[in-house]
Amino acid sequence: MLLLAIGCSSISTVHERDSEIVSPSDFASGLGLDIPDSLSKGQAGKSIETESNVLSPMTNYLDDMVLDHKESLFEPTRVGIPITVEALVGQVNGRPIYANAVLEPLSDQLNAAASKMTRSTFYNSLIPPKSTPLKNISSLVLYFEIENMGTYLQGGRMYDLVKNDLLLSEARSGMTKEEEYGLFAIIGQMREDLASAEGGSQSQMRQNIEQQSGVSVEKFLEFQRDQILIEALDRQEIWPKVNVTWRDIQREFEQVSLGEIIQAGDEDETRIDAILLGLQKGIPLGRIDAAQGSITLGMIRLQRDDPRIEEVIRNFELGLTFKEVAGLVDIPNSGEWETFQLGLGGVEDIDVSDVIKSKLVGATVGESLSPIELSSSLVWMSILHQQKPISLYNRRIQIALRNALKRVQFSREKNRFIKSLWGEGSIHEVKAMAERVANIAVRRYQR
Repeated sequence: MLLLAIGCSSISTVHERDSEIVSPSDFASGLGLDIPDSLSKGQAGKSIETESNVLSPMTNYLDDMVLDHKESLFEPTRVGIPITVEALVGQVNGRPIYANAVLEPLSDQLNAAASKMTRSTFYNSLIPPKSTPLKNISSLVLYFEIENMGTYLQGGRMYDLVKNDLLLSEARSGMTKEEEYGLFAIIGQMREDLASAEGGSQSQMRQNIEQQSGVSVEKFLEFQRDQILIEALDRQEIWPKVNVTWRDIQREFEQVSLGEIIQAGDEDETRIDAILLGLQKGIPLGRIDAAQGSITLGMIRLQRDDPRIEEVIRNFELGLTFKEVAGLVDIPNSGEWETFQLGLGGVEDIDVSDVIKSKLVGATVGESLSPIELSSSLVWMSILHQQKPISLYNRRIQIALRNALKRVQFSREKNRFIKSLWGEGSIHEVKAMAERVANIAVRRYQR
């Protein structure tokens, strides 16, 4: 398969290689072992891997991604069963990216996840369909494309690997000598500060960092350096284009306000927390149940020949509340029936029969409505509780929404910037690289 160059004008190359899968019969002749035919011929075979290299203008950031071919990686774990030991899935900055460079750090997690899933489910957890909600995206995902708050987002470990390298290349290309020296000094100071926190002990610093982060001090500091570079690029190229206006915030609240002005009040803290959590997860305000208006309906339904009908009529005439009447005639939950979310159409849009809906339109909370005559029963209805949509003037929600919209705009602008660096068609090749790794993961970790 020919992969297009990522942000590069040089000619792409394709490398093909036949790789033999190690099987027990390979060791037979040299060691004098008697290998059954079923293992030497039937189960162990030859696998042809087509390996495509993607050339891109990237930097030395991924030196550590080039696989260190340790002998332990090539030792068969399932004797007699062909497995893909290694495969080249692409190139970054002219250096090969092997499947193990992506899969090996996640090996334990992938093993655990694969044991609980079918092959197709496991693959979809690594390359989820576009319809997958953001909250259902696994931390193991290699590549995803989803729609969130009106913006299409890409992400995943393979995407981030290539994206970060490209951004680092761009950030370094614009650095002056003075800035390079300044960055070097910052990293040196960071190393000294880490050692000072451990009483000046370099060995204690190394031990603690390796225990807490799982990487060496050098890798940890490289990561910090790269984050500084990317954040500087963000401040220079992305954030100046992010601008959330008051009208943007109003538009979001209009999804739940039903066209009326809702005054700020003393909202229930549980409700506020639910809305804040939804916004944190990237859920649009109009899709958060706690932010929407709702009504809770009460219902007393009795058959026409039920002797309790007279008691219900009498109690309503005495001025008893709906819940009191329902309790006296032993209606479950004191007559509380169901809660409905209110959309833009208000009560007229809730999912009840037209006969009931006609009684509810214009009714007030706590009002006991006149009985509805159905074919074999009488039904009394009441609006027991109505929750107003969240107010535009709730400061905590307003600030949280503004931050959520800024994140969405930032992601949109950053995607545009990345596409300008990659060039047309290159994003599809990153997805293809992720799919190759996902297929290898399925073959390797599914038993």
